[in-house]
Amino acid sequence: MKSFRQHINEELKTKEVDTKQFPNPITDILKKIFTKKGKMDGNETDDIVKAKSQTWKAKNLKASQDSVYLGKALGMAINGVRGGDLGAIISSDKRILDGHHRWAATMFNDPDASITGIEVKLKIGDLVPVLRALGDVFGNKRRGAPAGGDKNMFDATIDDAVDAILNGNYMNPKFYDMAKATQWLTNIGGKAVLEERIKQIKKAVPPKGAPGRANMPVIDADVAQHTKAAALLAKGDLDVRKPYAKVK
Repeated sequence: MKSFRQHINEELKTKEVDTKQFPNPITDILKKIFTKKGKMDGNETDDIVKAKSQTWKAKNLKASQDSVYLGKALGMAINGVRGGDLGAIISSDKRILDGHHRWAATMFNDPDASITGIEVKLKIGDLVPVLRALGDVFGNKRRGAPAGGDKNMFDATIDDAVDAILNGNYMNPKFYDMAKATQWLTNIGGKAVLEERIKQIKKAVPPKGAPGRANMPVIDADVAQHTKAAALLAKGDLDVRKPYAKVK
């Protein structure tokens, strides 16, 4: 059986953004002017994108990347991640940019829990190339698969999850505690509830053409880059839409 990853390509549909203006990876020339290029195209207002804090139930959000890792998400859930501020940007079609594992952990604990993020009025296909380039400008390293190995949630089964909880498979050994993990499973309602929540997560699949994790934007909430990105978009500083400034 082919894995989930083998069923998708890496070309999201765009509506407002010309992806040629956001090379992957971004060029050194563009890096120097990227955060002010929106004011260099002769139009002061064309690139303004509304961005504001918003709250949703976890179950109403969806993934945007092709991989969300079972052990990482379960570990966060067992250690108490349940709603709150994702420190993430969310597209207008309710797709998560960064923060996938905090979202998945919340889904394991309580799909009705409230999650807060910054909603940006661009659809996911338009938002990925813009924020991927901005993450490069910020100097952030792209993320790949966990070093110790893990199971993609979209390929995972209930048996994989139970094995992780009871035997520590896919879990970070530095933080895995079997007694704590098994008690957590009891607290959420047991195997049947866990299986239903895995199904809910797997229904929130990324869109067709979703890029691999290594080609997703990295916007670091730990240093408030999500709020900086939102401010740049809201001020029209990023050259999101036509007309585009010419780069020499």
